[in-house]
Amino acid sequence: MSGKELNDKLKEESPVILVVDDSITMRNFLTRVLEDDYQVVTAVDGLDCVDVYEKTQPSVILLDLLMPRMDGFDVIEKIRKEIGDLEVIIIVLTGQDEQEIKARALNAGANDYLTKPFHVVELKARVGVAIRQVMLTRQLQATNAQLQKAYNIIDDEVKLVARLQDKLLPTDIPVIDGLELKSLYRPSGRASGDYFDVFGMEDGVIRVIMADVSGHGPQAAFIMAIVRTLFKADGDENRDLAHSLEQINEHLVDLIGQDSYFVTLFAADINFNTGTMKFLSAGHCPALIMQDGVMGNSLNAHVPPLGFFPIDTTLDERRFSSSLDLFMFTDGCYEWRMNDDFFSLDPFMEIAEKLMTDDNLNLDELEDILEKETGVRPVFDDDVTALSIRWKKAD
Repeated sequence: MSGKELNDKLKEESPVILVVDDSITMRNFLTRVLEDDYQVVTAVDGLDCVDVYEKTQPSVILLDLLMPRMDGFDVIEKIRKEIGDLEVIIIVLTGQDEQEIKARALNAGANDYLTKPFHVVELKARVGVAIRQVMLTRQLQATNAQLQKAYNIIDDEVKLVARLQDKLLPTDIPVIDGLELKSLYRPSGRASGDYFDVFGMEDGVIRVIMADVSGHGPQAAFIMAIVRTLFKADGDENRDLAHSLEQINEHLVDLIGQDSYFVTLFAADINFNTGTMKFLSAGHCPALIMQDGVMGNSLNAHVPPLGFFPIDTTLDERRFSSSLDLFMFTDGCYEWRMNDDFFSLDPFMEIAEKLMTDDNLNLDELEDILEKETGVRPVFDDDVTALSIRWKKAD
């Protein structure tokens, strides 16, 4: 706002000035000096000042310090501490040119002071500065209110995204003899970049996906929804997983190739009829696997994250006959503050491997398990997603 605009606004709103002095001569003088530019109300002492202040809500108070019944120091105490008004500008008027008096008034909560006798030009200048400060404060408050309103609108939209996103998570779990699925999904905010899915392909075959879009908020959730939609579309057509991954990566490169977003992903087709699992890990956290009761090497990423450039979608393969245990997770499971340090992947993997070996991997009690193993209860800052797949061949 320019100086001219501010002056016009001041004239339009005609701020209220409260003059407080036990001298009728001083009250009349100050009123005559200021009444052409402002609304002027008066009070004869401190008690009268508090009453008039509560009725008129002035922008500036010109306050004499030495008055009967309640002096200026008590008025400042009342307004600042008891009433809690920190915005009204208080300019004290004192006939004592003592630094100790001025310092006491300023320390009590006064904004400025004038020593009697004072020049009219100085008085008007001090009051003008005070009024401008009040108007700028009000302008800032109005701007903050508008920003809060905008934030509330955005927050409502993010909540809507989160509600829609929850509907994208799997609800129809494939029914296969001996198959048990457990999942954990805890978004850090109201919209998540994490995604997992499990759905049937053909009889005895499931497709499993665990993905993590970089970043947070609606854009990450939007990209996640695209990945999910593409997987579902290819799944409905029973397309080969390698083909699906190649097509999804091409779409992501086209969509976010020039941005800083990317997608880490572990995807697998598990055929319980033939005992084979074909998979690809693109920049994702290592998955843990037990085949026929034996813990195998972790399934580390062998291609970069999706969304950067074309990748080799050749699938890796693992075989099993009597049982399969597969554990997938996102980095939110292990990237949390642990006192003055951060928990990390390696100790998390050690804990998870031990739990899988002991047949005790309960995702519903993840915080309790990690607290027991580390001595520190985790406070997750990122999206936390995990999926456990267990299959045992029927006798």
